[in-house]
Amino acid sequence: MNSIKIHKNIIRRIFPQSRTDWKLYFAKTMPIVIGEILFCLNGFLDNFMVTNITGGIDALTYANTYTGILYTVFFAIQGIAAMFVGQYYGKKDYDKVKQIMNLRIWMHLFVAIAFAIPSWAAGRQMIQIIGNQKIDDNTLSQSMSYLWLITISWIITSFNFNTNMLLNETGHSKYAMISATLTLLVNAAFNAIFLLGLKKPAYYAAVGSIIGACVCLMSDELLTYFKDRKIFINLLKLFHISKVIAKQILKRSLAMIITIAAMVTIPLRMVIWSKTFPDNMIEGSGIGERWMRINGVTILGLVESLSAVASAITSVCSSNVSFFVASKLGDNNFEEAEKHSHALKGFHMIAGILMSTLMLFIVLAIAYSPSTSRGTIDGVHNLFYNAKEKEYITNIFNENPIQNQQIIDYIRLNGIPKVGQFSAYDSWVENAKLLTKNTFKNTFLLCCFTFLAFNPMWCWFYTSAALPRAGGRNNIASFTILSAQWLSFLWLILIGFAIVIPLRNTSRSLSLELAFFIFYSIDFIRLIIFEVVAWKTNWKRNITNEMEKTVA
Repeated sequence: MNSIKIHKNIIRRIFPQSRTDWKLYFAKTMPIVIGEILFCLNGFLDNFMVTNITGGIDALTYANTYTGILYTVFFAIQGIAAMFVGQYYGKKDYDKVKQIMNLRIWMHLFVAIAFAIPSWAAGRQMIQIIGNQKIDDNTLSQSMSYLWLITISWIITSFNFNTNMLLNETGHSKYAMISATLTLLVNAAFNAIFLLGLKKPAYYAAVGSIIGACVCLMSDELLTYFKDRKIFINLLKLFHISKVIAKQILKRSLAMIITIAAMVTIPLRMVIWSKTFPDNMIEGSGIGERWMRINGVTILGLVESLSAVASAITSVCSSNVSFFVASKLGDNNFEEAEKHSHALKGFHMIAGILMSTLMLFIVLAIAYSPSTSRGTIDGVHNLFYNAKEKEYITNIFNENPIQNQQIIDYIRLNGIPKVGQFSAYDSWVENAKLLTKNTFKNTFLLCCFTFLAFNPMWCWFYTSAALPRAGGRNNIASFTILSAQWLSFLWLILIGFAIVIPLRNTSRSLSLELAFFIFYSIDFIRLIIFEVVAWKTNWKRNITNEMEKTVA
């Protein structure tokens, strides 16, 4: 009987203990979730709105791999400094909150410029590092142009990332949501004008991102000024940083570097996928037929942007731990902090389940939308009616000479027919387009089902991962993330280079969707790692006492 009671108590404490706690969690979490979804939707929006442009998804995904790396650095800096914001805000020491934010902006700006300079100077090489030397010329050109433009958005984002996060970290998530909504609407409007209305190339998607970033910064500043002026960030006073605050934050630089080294593996996954299932018309990518030109980036560029939307809850984990746990630690209320540390795990997991359920319907709608695979299908159409590709097309039909003899004879005598000139050829191309559509849809769906299934687990273990930081145990937290992330990354490298590539074009070849699932199966081990570290670490500490000791 005692063991049953113990198990019930353990289960009970991983969920909010009262109706008041449930309401409080929902009140603080939902605006952040919506805001994060809107933030992530900006990236998805760019990818989705270029699906009707041949090579559009590939072009943006190659360039936005650097955007992902940049955001990884941004989040690493924010993740370390957020707990200081939470504790000082809980202590009502607003001047120190502003000093921390000023330092964060300078750090983010330095990183953005460091990424922008090589992107301007060596755009072609930057794109080819992510993809390969055989990237289609049109895709490469669009990707380079997009990269050049999106760097402007990076610099603006070094400001609005912090102003928006400040609202979340101090409990003003509904205002952060308003800014995110305005940003998305502006981005969508300008994308619709340039991409759908004016039929501009895919790289014009960056223009909407730039304008949206400006709107986000302005709305954040206005909302902070009128709703909580005590923490308003005056962009003309960014040098207001005391030596004590600078020392307190910068002494965590090792933790930031370790976190960056860990989290950078997430955007770098796309590099491995692009090498494992490459853009290669000659040998094929391993997805469908080689002439379909569906590669790992074509599918996962869209899948990963949707995954980012679904996992918006994981971004909330850090903010919620900062607000509900770190602020209680800063007020020396350790019992309340521990209660929230357990309850947030179950709450975030439930939120992850709800998010995955909602995203399932969105994924199905996208998969069955005619526009999703339009660019890929048009690419097949243009390939087979391009007279310059006669040799390549002939080689394709020669792979099945008996079945395609009539078409082979026609091409030998007359060349590549135009639309309507040869019905047998037209029929073959239409079937090829249908096969391409189904291959794209099925691969996309199965990959999406994987991240939808794992999303609740991510919500749980990222809550556990944030707990050591709440008590200032940044090095422990960072080394844990480093170990877990590199375990995952090395697992992907093993899958790609030791299994997928050697088995390609054999009867035992591994499909993208199966490789994607096998890759994420390592998360069961990562869950155990985060739980053990959170359990063994003494994170229930008031780190604002460091300041008092320093001043004394």
